[in-house]
Amino acid sequence: MTSSLHMPTVCIVGRTNVGKSTLFNALAGRRKAVVKDQPGVTRDRCFEVVTRFDFPFNLVDTGALVGEESIALHEAVRAQSELAIKQSDLVIVVFDGLHGLHPLDSEVVDLIRQIGKPVIYVANKCEKPSAAMTSAELYMLGVDHIIPLSAAHRRGIRDLIARMAEILQPAELSLANSQDEDGYIPDDSSEELSGVESDAVTETEEDHLSINLAIIGKPNVGKSTFVNTLLGEERMIVSPIAGTTRDSIKSELIRNGQPFEIVDTAGLRKKAGVRDNSVERFSNIRTLRSLAQSDVAVFLLDASEGIPTEQDARIVGLAHEKGKSLVIVVNKWDLIEKNPRIAEAYRSAIRSVFKFAAYAPVLFVSALTGQRCLAVLDTVQEVYTASKRRLSTHEVNKVFGDAFIAKPPPVYRGVPIKLLYATQVATKPPTFAVFVNHPERLRFNYERYLRNVVRKIYPFPGNDIRILFRRRSGINNNRRRAA
Repeated sequence: MTSSLHMPTVCIVGRTNVGKSTLFNALAGRRKAVVKDQPGVTRDRCFEVVTRFDFPFNLVDTGALVGEESIALHEAVRAQSELAIKQSDLVIVVFDGLHGLHPLDSEVVDLIRQIGKPVIYVANKCEKPSAAMTSAELYMLGVDHIIPLSAAHRRGIRDLIARMAEILQPAELSLANSQDEDGYIPDDSSEELSGVESDAVTETEEDHLSINLAIIGKPNVGKSTFVNTLLGEERMIVSPIAGTTRDSIKSELIRNGQPFEIVDTAGLRKKAGVRDNSVERFSNIRTLRSLAQSDVAVFLLDASEGIPTEQDARIVGLAHEKGKSLVIVVNKWDLIEKNPRIAEAYRSAIRSVFKFAAYAPVLFVSALTGQRCLAVLDTVQEVYTASKRRLSTHEVNKVFGDAFIAKPPPVYRGVPIKLLYATQVATKPPTFAVFVNHPERLRFNYERYLRNVVRKIYPFPGNDIRILFRRRSGINNNRRRAA
């Protein structure tokens, strides 16, 4: 039994390729974990707070306890899974009901028995009646009761939820609010959940206090090590093998009273090197989604690789085009031989490659030693605060008015281009509408001049400044003439 004041944690475990992540998504009500019909897809722990049923709980998806094909990653994946079990209030052990008993299943059961946590055994992939007969073999493991279900088709989930309620809740619960008489539980494509997802997308940053930052970069630049250093624990699996991280994993941290949501993402390779319908392809989609949902993008570079590459520029370009606040972090700085000018030379090289994102602050860290890592969070908070700044119309008109006087735009057909007025129309990133009599004649070089003028007075560190040239509507012009 768990206290009513304590939100219980439920952990899903099993060997490889039994459908743990599919069951995780079925309980969470949305496709959060990457799912692919091959073993070893999930490696890091994936968390979700589930409030769809009559009792809320923290749900944890894990990598395989046994069966990980990569010998180099086996111990790390297993250690993460065992940690999740020890921190949970209830363990759901998943078997493959379609193919029946597997030699590795007994190893999973033995490990769970040693830990001594409350446990529910389920046989997944029981879509066909024949699977019920096959899954009966699993009782040879010496377990008392196994719940047959199909996570992919949302069958048997009602029985699982009822059993979870018996273990986690001190009082008898009614499940009428979360499923109908036939035991149907809506999946993430149904109308019942569409409103929930819509609310999540339209929620503004002002509605929450946390700063959401996405850690992005190429594979094997030290993103997971960097996140572990920030958190002060081995939250992410770290390996010299490129592509170890396959999903976007969110963690929470509070520094100096400021909450952060830190999302470790899979590394992005060149599109030509990623096969369609591969795990890496799905991982890249999750990375891009995490970037789109973030407040600040923290781009990691590997200092030992030298000058930033074209792929680095593409990734930074993604954050720039989406208007995200941006911080560039040069990792593995402990591997670079130090001299008084090396940092400035590297910073200049970055500015040269990322000319379009010259506004982004550059920090040099070592995720391995922890050198200056926490300073990144201070910079993230600074650029996020700058992204929300809104100038008064008076301030905007003064800046642009002075700029037009200091350097008037070229004359168009003998008619000077006049500034009518300007105003800030958006934040994140700061966006200004400049109303003139001939907006179509203002070129990019004059836009760049105005952007530089604004940044000189109001720096907006870590943020792009966008300027939109507009013609005032004819109605307003007619009213002005009448006046």
